[in-house]
Amino acid sequence: MSDLIIDKHEWVFENSEEEEQILGDTVFEICTKEQQMEFIAWILDMSEQEVNQGTDFLIGHNASFKILWNLLLNLDTYTVVLEDHYVDRVYRDSYYFYYSSKHFSYSRFCKRLCLFAGRLEHNFFDCTCEELENCFMGSIVIRPVPDRSVGRTLLNPCYFLPREKACQIRLAKYNVTVYGKKLHVWAFPFGMQDGETTSCAEITILNLLDYYSQSYPEYHYLLPSEISGLAETNSYERRMPTTGLSYELISKIFCDVGFYPRLYSAQKMTKVKFRNILHYYIESGIPVALGLRVGRENRHSIISIGHIVPDKDKLGKQLTCVYDSANKNTIWTCDTADTVDTYCIMDDNNVPYKLSVCTEDISEKNIPVLKLNKCEIEYMMVPLYKRMILEAADAYDICLSILSSSQFGIKKILEKCDVSVKLKEIDPYIDQAGSKDEPFVVRLFMASSRTFRRYRDEQFSNGNYEVRDLYNMTIFPKFVWCCELTTRAFYQKDQVLGEIIIDATSAADAKTNSFIIIHYPNAVCYRRPEDFVETGDAEFKYVKNWCPFTAFQDNLKNCSRNRRGESL
Repeated sequence: MSDLIIDKHEWVFENSEEEEQILGDTVFEICTKEQQMEFIAWILDMSEQEVNQGTDFLIGHNASFKILWNLLLNLDTYTVVLEDHYVDRVYRDSYYFYYSSKHFSYSRFCKRLCLFAGRLEHNFFDCTCEELENCFMGSIVIRPVPDRSVGRTLLNPCYFLPREKACQIRLAKYNVTVYGKKLHVWAFPFGMQDGETTSCAEITILNLLDYYSQSYPEYHYLLPSEISGLAETNSYERRMPTTGLSYELISKIFCDVGFYPRLYSAQKMTKVKFRNILHYYIESGIPVALGLRVGRENRHSIISIGHIVPDKDKLGKQLTCVYDSANKNTIWTCDTADTVDTYCIMDDNNVPYKLSVCTEDISEKNIPVLKLNKCEIEYMMVPLYKRMILEAADAYDICLSILSSSQFGIKKILEKCDVSVKLKEIDPYIDQAGSKDEPFVVRLFMASSRTFRRYRDEQFSNGNYEVRDLYNMTIFPKFVWCCELTTRAFYQKDQVLGEIIIDATSAADAKTNSFIIIHYPNAVCYRRPEDFVETGDAEFKYVKNWCPFTAFQDNLKNCSRNRRGESL
C-alpha cells in the first residue's frame, strides 16, 4: 500500500534510526474516517487496488473490515498501540494442530491492537498505568488468516454501545499487558470464526469458557484443538475442517468440562414462556447460547449476555392468574420480563455488544416463532453450575404458588400488618394489590448467596435492621432463586415490597418446601436447613421497623456511552 496518512507520535531517541522506525510504527492517532479506513486496510494487509474501491466495497467484500469499520465508526479521536508479533493462544493452537500442515505457509504471529480514547497526554511509554487505564478501551487480536482475521477481542462496552441506549451486561475483569504496562478491562470475549478450525459453534464454546474460566476457578479454558477432540469422541466423522456442531453436541461438550447445562427447544413450549426463561437467566447474570435458524437451511450460534435497561411503561403486557384451590385465593401478577425486548448479543458476524430485538412472529408454515435479529430462535443452551438444580420455569411456578397460598400468601400478611398508611403515600391502591387491575409485579433471578447477602446486608443497614439480622442468621446454599415483589407504583420508583428466596438445589416437586425466606412488609418467615419437613410449623416473625427497599442489581453491570469515562 501507499504511505499511510495516519498521524504518528514523534519520538526522540538517542539510539539508532532503526529503533526510531520500529517504535514510530507502534502508536497511531486516528482522527478522521479516512485515516480509519487506511489503518484498517493496512492492518488487514489489503492491497492498494482494494482500498481504491472505497469503503462500501470493502464492507461488502471483507468480513473483517466490515466488523472493524462498524465497531470503530462512532468513535471520535482515538489512539492505537500496535503489537506486531503477538502470540495469541487461540490462534497459536489452531496454527500448530491445523495451519502448520498446509502446503502454503501461514505466519505463527498475530497483531494486537490496544485502543485508548482520545489523544494520549504523553508519549505512550512515558504514560503511567493509571493514566492509560483511565482511557483504555480494550484490545483486538488480528490473525494472519484471510477475510476472517478478527481474533480474541476484549472491549469495554461503554465505548461501543449506541449513544441513546443504556444496557445491563454480564462482564468479567481481564488483565491486558501491553509493552510491560499492566491494564484492566471489563469485557465479554468476542472473536470471529476462521471457517476452518472454528465455526460459530466453536466460537460460542470458546467465548463462554473464556468468560467462565476468567470469573470462576472451577472452570478451565478450552482451546480449539481440545474442542475438536471432545467433538470427535462424540461424533462419527472427522472434525477438521470444521462443519459446525449441533446444539446437542455443544451441550454435551459443556457436560464434559464440568457444567450441568440445560437445553431448551423453542418448539416445545410457548414462545412467551421461552422468552421469559431466557430473560430470567440473563437477569441472573448467566450468559446463554442461542441457536438460530438463518433462512430455510442455515444455522447460526450466538451468545446473549445482557439487555437494555427495562422500559417500565411496557409493564403488564401479559398478566398471570394464580389460583389456590385450598383457600380459593386468586392472585394476579405481571412480570418485569415484559419490560425488555432488546438483548445484547455476541455474534461473530456482527460487531461486539450488538443490540437485537426479540419478537414473536409467524413462520412460513403459519406457526408462531420467536425471532432475534430477524432470525428464528430454535435452541437455548444454559451452562449451569452443578449446584443450580432448580431451573427457571420451576422456580417461577414455586414462587407464585407461595405468593397465593393460604399459609404464606402476601394478602394475609398485608391485612394483618399496619402498613397501609405508610405504603398508601406512594401507592394509593395498595389495598387492591393482587387484583386484575392492580397486579403484583414480580422479578425473578438467581444469585450467588455470597453476593446476594452482601448486597442486602449493606442495603438493609439503612432502616431495615431487624430484617438484616434475620437474613444474616439464615443459612443459605451456594445459589438461590429470588422473586422480588412490588406494585406498579413502587416499581416506577425502583422500590421493592418483599421477596421470596428459594433453594436453587431444591427439586421442582418440593414446592413450598423449597423456600428459605419469605419477606413481606413488616413480616419475615425463614427456615433453617433442618426444617425441610416442617413447613407446616413455619411462622412469620413480625418486625417493627420496616421500609421498602431497592431491587438487587449486582448480577449485571450498567453500561452506556455516558458512563464510558467511569470505572465499571
